[in-house]
Amino acid sequence: GTCVSCSLVYWSKCPANSEPTTLFTHRCVYTGRIRSLKSGCARYCNATVQIPKCCKGFYGPDCNQCPGGFSNPCSGNGQCADGLDGNGTCVCQDGFQGSQCQFCSDPNKYGPRCDKKCLCISGTCNNRIDSDGACLAGTCREGSAGRFCHKQTSACGPYVQFCHIHATCEYSNGTASCVCKAGYKGDGSLCSEMDPCAEIMPGGCNRNAECVSTGMGTHTCVCQQGWTGDGRDCSEIDKCLLASTSGCHANATCLYIGPGQNECECKEGFRGNGIDCEAVTSCLEQTGKCHPLATCQFTSGLWSCVCQEGYEGDGLLCYGNAAVELSFLSAAAIFNQWINNASLQPMLSAASNLTVLVPSQQAIEDMDQDEKTFWLSKSNIPALIKYHMLLGTYGVADLQALSPSDMLATSLPGNFLHLAKADGNITIEGASVVDGDNAATNGLIHIINKVLVPQRSLSVSLPNLLTRLDQMPDYSIFRGYIIQYNLASAIEAADAYTVFAPNNEAIENYIREKKVTTLEEDVLRYHVVLEEKLLKNDLHHGMHRETMLGFSYLLGFFLHDEQLYVNEAPINYTNAATDKGVIHGLGKVLEIQKNRCDNNDTTIVQGKCGKCLQQPVCPFGTKQLGEEIRRCIYTIYFMGKRTLFIGCRAKCVKTIITRECCAGFFGPQCQPCPGKAGNVCFGNGICLDGVNGTGVCECGEGFAGTACETCAEGKYGAHCDQVCSCVHGRCNQGPSGDGSCNCELGWRGVRCDTEITKDDCNGTCHTSANCLLNPDGTASCKCAAGFQGNGTACTAINACETSNGGCSARADCRRTTPGSRRCVCQAGHTGDGIVCLEINPCLENNGGCHKNAECTQTGPNQAVCNCLPKYTGDGKVCTLINTCLTKNGGCSEFAICNHTGPEERTCTCKPNYIGDGFTCRGNIYQELPKNPKTSQYFFQLLEHSVRDLNGPGPFTVFAPLSAAFDEEPRIKDWDEQGLMAQVLRYHVIACHQLLLENLKLIPNATSLQGESVVISVSQDTVYINNKAKIISSDIISTNGIIHIIDKLLSPQNLLITPKDASGRILQNLTTVATNHGYTKFSNLLQDVGLLGIITDPIHTPVTVFWPSDQALQTLRPEQQDFLFNQDNKDKLKEYLKFHVIRDSKILAVDLPRTTAWKTLQGSELGVTCGAGGDIGELFLNDQTCRIVQRELLFDLGVAYGIDCLLIDPTLGGHCDTFATYNFSGDCWSCTNTPSCPRWSKPKGVKEKCRYNMSFKGYLEGCREQCTMVIRLPRCCKGYFGRDCQACPGGADAPCNNHGVCLDQYSGIGECRCNTGFNGTACELCLPGRFGPDCQLCGCSAHGQCDDSTTGSGQCFCETGWTGRFCDTQTALPPVCTPPCSVHATCKENNTCECNLSYEGDGFTCTVVDFCKQNNGGCAKVARCSQKGTKVSCSCLKGYKGDGHSCTEIDPCANGLNGGCHEHASCKMTGPGKHKCECKSHYVGDGIDCEPEQRPIDRCLQDNGQCHADANCADLHFQDTTVGVFHLRSPLGQYKLTFDKAREACANEAASMATYNQLSYAQKAKYHLCSAGWLESGRVAYPTAYASQNCGSGIVGIIDYGQRNNKSEMWDVFCYRMKDVNCTCKVGFVGDGFSCSGNLLQVLMSFPSLTNFLMEVLAYSNSSARGRAFLNHLTDLSIRSTLFVPHNSGLGENETLSGRDIEHHLANVSIFFYNDLVNGTVLQTKLGSQLLITSSQKQQQPETRFVDGRAILQWDIFASNGIIHVISRPLRAPPVPLASVHTSVGTGIFFATVLVFGAAALAAYSYFRLNRRTAGFQRFESEEDIHVAALGKQQPENIPNPLYESTPSAPPEPSCDRFMDAEDQQLDNSDPLGAL
Repeated sequence: GTCVSCSLVYWSKCPANSEPTTLFTHRCVYTGRIRSLKSGCARYCNATVQIPKCCKGFYGPDCNQCPGGFSNPCSGNGQCADGLDGNGTCVCQDGFQGSQCQFCSDPNKYGPRCDKKCLCISGTCNNRIDSDGACLAGTCREGSAGRFCHKQTSACGPYVQFCHIHATCEYSNGTASCVCKAGYKGDGSLCSEMDPCAEIMPGGCNRNAECVSTGMGTHTCVCQQGWTGDGRDCSEIDKCLLASTSGCHANATCLYIGPGQNECECKEGFRGNGIDCEAVTSCLEQTGKCHPLATCQFTSGLWSCVCQEGYEGDGLLCYGNAAVELSFLSAAAIFNQWINNASLQPMLSAASNLTVLVPSQQAIEDMDQDEKTFWLSKSNIPALIKYHMLLGTYGVADLQALSPSDMLATSLPGNFLHLAKADGNITIEGASVVDGDNAATNGLIHIINKVLVPQRSLSVSLPNLLTRLDQMPDYSIFRGYIIQYNLASAIEAADAYTVFAPNNEAIENYIREKKVTTLEEDVLRYHVVLEEKLLKNDLHHGMHRETMLGFSYLLGFFLHDEQLYVNEAPINYTNAATDKGVIHGLGKVLEIQKNRCDNNDTTIVQGKCGKCLQQPVCPFGTKQLGEEIRRCIYTIYFMGKRTLFIGCRAKCVKTIITRECCAGFFGPQCQPCPGKAGNVCFGNGICLDGVNGTGVCECGEGFAGTACETCAEGKYGAHCDQVCSCVHGRCNQGPSGDGSCNCELGWRGVRCDTEITKDDCNGTCHTSANCLLNPDGTASCKCAAGFQGNGTACTAINACETSNGGCSARADCRRTTPGSRRCVCQAGHTGDGIVCLEINPCLENNGGCHKNAECTQTGPNQAVCNCLPKYTGDGKVCTLINTCLTKNGGCSEFAICNHTGPEERTCTCKPNYIGDGFTCRGNIYQELPKNPKTSQYFFQLLEHSVRDLNGPGPFTVFAPLSAAFDEEPRIKDWDEQGLMAQVLRYHVIACHQLLLENLKLIPNATSLQGESVVISVSQDTVYINNKAKIISSDIISTNGIIHIIDKLLSPQNLLITPKDASGRILQNLTTVATNHGYTKFSNLLQDVGLLGIITDPIHTPVTVFWPSDQALQTLRPEQQDFLFNQDNKDKLKEYLKFHVIRDSKILAVDLPRTTAWKTLQGSELGVTCGAGGDIGELFLNDQTCRIVQRELLFDLGVAYGIDCLLIDPTLGGHCDTFATYNFSGDCWSCTNTPSCPRWSKPKGVKEKCRYNMSFKGYLEGCREQCTMVIRLPRCCKGYFGRDCQACPGGADAPCNNHGVCLDQYSGIGECRCNTGFNGTACELCLPGRFGPDCQLCGCSAHGQCDDSTTGSGQCFCETGWTGRFCDTQTALPPVCTPPCSVHATCKENNTCECNLSYEGDGFTCTVVDFCKQNNGGCAKVARCSQKGTKVSCSCLKGYKGDGHSCTEIDPCANGLNGGCHEHASCKMTGPGKHKCECKSHYVGDGIDCEPEQRPIDRCLQDNGQCHADANCADLHFQDTTVGVFHLRSPLGQYKLTFDKAREACANEAASMATYNQLSYAQKAKYHLCSAGWLESGRVAYPTAYASQNCGSGIVGIIDYGQRNNKSEMWDVFCYRMKDVNCTCKVGFVGDGFSCSGNLLQVLMSFPSLTNFLMEVLAYSNSSARGRAFLNHLTDLSIRSTLFVPHNSGLGENETLSGRDIEHHLANVSIFFYNDLVNGTVLQTKLGSQLLITSSQKQQQPETRFVDGRAILQWDIFASNGIIHVISRPLRAPPVPLASVHTSVGTGIFFATVLVFGAAALAAYSYFRLNRRTAGFQRFESEEDIHVAALGKQQPENIPNPLYESTPSAPPEPSCDRFMDAEDQQLDNSDPLGAL
């Protein structure tokens, strides 16, 4: 039901045809008093809804009849696939076939059940179920004829030689005669051609018909226009009763005005001329229908309003979320600004089930100033707003239902609002609801009268960085350094941050240890990570993060023994939260690790050339370098015109960081190379360092070791350049060795090269010692190499015993030989053992980590994997974090975020929004309320119902500041007078989207209100009307641009429209016309009777375009004479209708559209927007007429003043003149002076003359002076040709007034242009000319002219040339750095200027897309294409011209009637389009037309060959489709090729329909939306009524034309002439072609039975019993069997008694011949008995007898019985003499038997009679046999009068039509026949 306030829910009313229920919904919206949307309640109502379903026998979406008709689908012999989803295919039962199951499968069967054997003898059986068993026409074999091919044809004999050449010899009843052929008349000997139309009664046609000769002696009668019938009988046509022929559109009303004449008027909701009506159902055209937040969409065949995405409602009312709806509420303007300041719109948009309490503007003004200061601060305002947001949806009624003890939870955690009730009203913390239940998709909004202020202590906003550090006294020194270096602002400028703060003790220790006085700023920056809020749980083992110092300075996080470290500093205090970040406390100052030396490649690029007053714009990814600003030249094109302006550009810097390690560091994390700190590879080699280095030391010559820490084997000395000389000893090698040799056992000498062969020590030496000779000749013992002792006692040296044998601490020392050892690095280490380095698994395959993870070594051959920033996972698998999932990736809430890579995503504005993705704007209607500066303008639009800015636009809006409305004193008066809507529209320019730079180029523009606004520029500031300054510009929305101005604009000519209290307009069309200078047009409307038509409710509201009195006065005199001549009143009426659009009240904003408007006259009227110097103007019909006054409102519509008379191109500009010619009439007697010819008029003056009379000579006489007026066709000035079409450029300015048009009636419409001009309409300048006058540029060969009509004529010089005409060469060509674009020229002062046809700042020049600017200068109906800088224009199909000027092509004006038939009319239907329509009384496709021949009822001629006692029905004449029917393949729709289609028709005993036959069917209202083949190879289908889904609303033949490919698949239309149906009248029986009456009537119809008839008549005249017998024969209620003697057996002189006569009538119902079997006894009416006997001889037919009389002819049907013809009369037995009383018992018994027998026989006979076909039988030979002589004697021979020709008995016409010829031969070999 209707939506109402929930407190008034029982007032909700149910719609019509529905019943109220007791259920209610709380989810609906309605419009409040101030046009805001309210959330309310509605009653549920029960309504019965029709569900579409096809009845039995109908199929498909349109519920078409099944084949065979719905009452008997598939002819009752099959199953139709019916229903909505059915395809109408028939599945036939066994024994049937055909698309309608209308044929018998057996070609020799027919009948409803296909169980009857065909009666066709010598032809092809018509095996249809509705056939009578006859042969198909034209199938009789030679020698046979008749419907059943049962008649024999005979030769004419010798008489043929006497016949005329145009006669034939015909043989009838044994007589040959000559008969003139059809079309000739005479006696056969002489035949002459007939002309039936030349007779006194032409052709016997009706007086309202025309006799049309159709051939040799043939004619047809065609009823005149407006009459219908067969031509012999014509009746008046009321076209309005024939929907298909009225010519009216299906959505029009037909008005009958005379025979065959009608007018059409479109129904309400449609517009057009009645013949073509288009629905005014597009919600876009119905002002005020769709909500501004809805779009009009065509769904399910209907136009409907659909709310945009993100909005809810029914399209008539739409509402968005709370954030959107707050912007639309004027009372919430200030509160909405608070929400913007707090950036809480996303929260309001995303939250569900919330109630927003909005303080009114007055409540905010009344708020305590101290509270304002505190709560409106940036940190506290979010808490204040959240305190006004309730968790849950509470309507006013819900609040009323709560108790005072209830508390309402707010969005501010832990805060609740208290309720109170006073006088029945609810208050919330003392605030009352002043405007409640404002709807939002996610809750409700209430306006309250107080600001709700929470306790200050409850403010839960987190402190900022310094405040939080201030609350941490152990970190006060760090806080002091933050303040000292002013780092707080830089840190908090980031969206998030993490600070690692050393405590006071750590800082003091650092200063003391490092012996410094203070911490450097860089050290502090090294403690801060920006853009990430890293809580303790986010700090993963091995993770690194970039610091404030930059990418080269990373912090590493490690976990050792459950303690978290940053680099080497322990974190001892975690997660101290601030408003945007977090602080972690450290126990040690972090020392900057200088292991990274990243390269910063910096390139300087030029910023974008922009307005000097705006912030300089640098390209994406760059930053401004310093404050240096340079001047630049920017070139733009607007509406094809080139403009330069001076702008400013910044110097921008782009930095590319390349990751590099410092020298001596290697790997992704820049680890130190082997060696000592500052002494890589111990200075003895080169480290393979760098990001991609391995850290391997490549040692210098002589050095070796992992870190080049030792000498190569055999080398010693500080430089390892000395070579050991020991031969058989160990050398003291290495950097600290001296090269001395310690000899092995058995050797001695300095070089240990002398073998000891003699023991000089006499065995005193140890076995492991050598005896050495001293210089003094003595010998001593010395332990050998590897041993120690005094020589006499030696022990093996343990080389690993001391200092791990010199091995690395990370190596194992292993003894080998005495005094030797081997150093082996421990597990997880690598090296030579002397130096062992931890194995770094990260150096190979990134340590097994994911490619998007960092590998961090945490121990020997140990590493951890951590996903890089922007990735998530375990390090082994890392997936990109979808930044779009957080705050929509930074995109606008109206944008779609598409994540494309790390730190990469694209933002694309949603449909119906525009922008760069970060800022997306909707239409102007949506954007105005979002900005507080323009919200008041929006609220004014809302209040005064101005919804123009919701349209498609484009618009340029000058939105006044909200404060400007308070400063304008006239607003109150404007409001009271109803003028505010005009004032608001005065701030809008329609049709154009004008940027600020565009505005600088145009001096004025026309507003939507109709008045002009003046645009001026002062000191680079744009002013409107020299008053209002544009303070903010280029706010681009989907349907236009908003510029904010500082003052309200006021138009000068405001129109006051008188209205009553209800808002109804109080002035009519005539009053408005008189008041505003349109009286002449108003009078013309009245003169031609149009005023009454356009004010008829069927047409209102109307939109009228009326020429001003001045415009009509300036028409050329000859044009006025032509138009206002009484003889041309109808023409003038058409012209005036062309100025009216019915059923639409169109606002100015809606007039321009892509599709033209349909006028009352039926033609199309286009409204276009002005361009160039006419921005904002509106023009009609391709800029021929200008709208000079807008929206003149009257009671029934709206009018627009125009400056010319509109002329429909199809009507032409005729200025016909009339010439008067005087002449003299015939001379004759003055008393009997001949009249002037009928085509002239007498002047009333006679003159004397002489005339000649043959018998009297010349006599004095008189003659009339006559005059005649001849119309001389002429075109008005500016029109040409026989149709008086407008010259190129328009009739008002032919050739654009730059040339001469070859106009007038004989003109060809070409323009001869003036000097300097060019083009079809002289609309162009020749090359080298410019401006509206196409003057010469004068540029030298070194300059290029800015030519064309819109060009400036400026010469654009080549580099090195200067001067106005580029004729002065400069001394030195200027040089620009950086270099200019290749499409720019370097100018002085290092400036670059884009070349002609390019726009940009000189460094970047792009070719102008001229086609997007005013269509490239091409005509509106031309196609603009551009290749490079060259623009090409080509007229669209249907137009001709050079592309800059295009005129419609009228195919009908080609001198050949547009290719139409001579009996067709050519009608232009659109540019280059035409339609051929056959004229009245002709039918065809317009290309071929033939005389119309409507089906004639054949029953009107000779009762259609039916019997005189039969009713005739011409099935073809009655067929609603005139013999045409549609066939579809059993396989489905469109499955028949042309050949298959022909075959399908043939299978239906039909042929393919011709185009004309289909046309006849269409005229008979045949409508079928399925295309099919036609006989000529065309494809078409008929439509009888307009349907958008079938033929696009066209009524007629939808013709697909001739198909060249006959293999295409379509359905087929077939044609079959239906038969005449003959049905015997009541009281008669037969097949309709032969009908029999009662027994008496049948007797009277047989000449061979007249003798018995005479006896019966004589008997009836002689007695009452005779009359009773006669009545018995005519009584239809009694069925009888009558035996009638043939005339040959009952002589004329032979008489019968009454008893004899009654003895011939069997007192039973009906006994057929087959029932008369041997031994049957029949009771007669007389009471006597008749005995049936039979006899048969071999090979002879059986003969049956009645009391011995042979039955000659049998089964002659009558309506009340049956007749059998016998050879002789029956004789009644004598009257019985026995007493009746003696046989009473027997009589009763026999009577009983007879009654039962008669009843049974009657039932049986009735059944048999009804099953039989009408007809009778006979046999050839017969005998009379007396019953008593049966079997005893041969009966006498009796001649058969039926088969023997005798003078007294002519051949009986009622012969057996089914008997074979050979059976008809007499067999006289057996005189007794069957015996």
